[in-house]
Amino acid sequence: MDSGAWLGQLKNWWSGLPRGKKSALLVLLLSVVLAAIFAWQSFAQAQYATLFAGLEPRDAAAVVEKLKEMKVPYQLAGEGGTILVPKEKVYEVRLQLAGAGMLPGSGLGFELFDQRKLGMTDFERRLNYQRALQEELRRTIVALDEVEDARVHLVLPEPSVFLQEQLPPSASIALKLKPLASLKPQQVKGIMQLVAGSVEGLKPENIHIIDMHGNVLSEGLAETGELVSSKVQQTQQELRRSFEKDLEQRIQAMLNKIFGPGQAVVMVTADLNFERQEIRRTEYGREGAVRSEQVITETGTGTPGALGPVGDLNREVPGYATIAPAQTNYNKSNITRNYELNQTQTHIITAPGEVRRISTAVVVNGPLDAQREQQIRQIVSASVGYQPARGDQIAVMSMAFDRSYLERVNAEMATAEAERQRREQLRQYITWGIMGLSTLLVLIVFLVFLLRRRRAPVPAAVPVGPLPVEQLVTEPVISEEVRREEVQRKEKQDRAREIVRQRPEEAAQLIKAWLSEE
Repeated sequence: MDSGAWLGQLKNWWSGLPRGKKSALLVLLLSVVLAAIFAWQSFAQAQYATLFAGLEPRDAAAVVEKLKEMKVPYQLAGEGGTILVPKEKVYEVRLQLAGAGMLPGSGLGFELFDQRKLGMTDFERRLNYQRALQEELRRTIVALDEVEDARVHLVLPEPSVFLQEQLPPSASIALKLKPLASLKPQQVKGIMQLVAGSVEGLKPENIHIIDMHGNVLSEGLAETGELVSSKVQQTQQELRRSFEKDLEQRIQAMLNKIFGPGQAVVMVTADLNFERQEIRRTEYGREGAVRSEQVITETGTGTPGALGPVGDLNREVPGYATIAPAQTNYNKSNITRNYELNQTQTHIITAPGEVRRISTAVVVNGPLDAQREQQIRQIVSASVGYQPARGDQIAVMSMAFDRSYLERVNAEMATAEAERQRREQLRQYITWGIMGLSTLLVLIVFLVFLLRRRRAPVPAAVPVGPLPVEQLVTEPVISEEVRREEVQRKEKQDRAREIVRQRPEEAAQLIKAWLSEE
């Protein structure tokens, strides 16, 4: 079929339609177009994903300029610090930006020396070396899991021919840690050693490290002894707090079952002895003990020799007669005993972590009588191993808790939740309203079209053969009642157009009124 003939038939069909049907078809066509636009925006729109987030304004401007050159569509969010691109192009665009050296926060390291520049002065060469070294150190520091970003500033004095005038180099490092991340002292010490080993003549005490909150992380870590002492103290504090927390949890669990959650508070303070003691002790008894004993016994028979001068027993005294003595028996014994005092040696080694004293405080919400207080004291005494000899203390008090802050926080959270639910319901109601209104409008137009088609008069049969001349010339006579109905219909249409233009929300109600009249 010829397109011109098809358009002619369509035009004739359109001109032959009544004005009401034309309006209904236009409204139906507009509803279909709006529904199609809404569906396209909801389902066919391209999904965007985050390319970079938390950018500085300078870095964001450079990335946006590069995206414009690459003709990549983008969106800005987060006050310009977040850049979104189509989801399927995120990795491709990121690789292209990395190849062009446009990654945020990145700079050129020793790549600066890949491009040779003629006529470079000594100052420019030293400056490029400093820039390259700073970037290389930054890349290495950022490789740590806890570090999100870093800035390295080196001060490299110019060399001097006089040793006394030579100034030492120094370094300053600013770290941006990841959320809820922290660096241990040994990690900060490692960063200091890394920078000191990368810069000639740089000493660890000339390196200063801070975080984005202004906290000095390198304070007291320049000397090895201080680092070890700090590590030992930190370990001791962790052990003490772990011991206290364990006791608090045990007591709190019992009090929660007695008084209910949030009705009692427990705080435990422990004094632990982390000194390692070695005691050597020797004790002597009052009575001695026989160490050794020697007994010599001699038994025999013999005659004692004549008396004589001293030194010669066989020599007789001159002038005296010699008298022979009689035979005799003799018995001789000699006992030698060596005594030594008894002693006891004791070697005691005390392990670190001995409990010196435990102080416990318990606060109960509301009044507390003496009997109940004594019961709580006994429970706590048994839980912590109360020993009065070492100076342990237990304090039990009754006091009204201040819950105004908690109530205010709960009220704010409830208000925020109610507001969120209200917005969510409003969004759902709007969506349902739009969909229901569109459906109702289409249904009303369809019903109007169907009813008018049923009420259209059936044309009479056309007689075959020539008609009389009077019938061809005479105009059809329109009665007054038909003319009045036509005028009323036109007035209703004019009023409907005016109402639709001024008050679109009442259009549906007016259409319902028409249907009821008809």
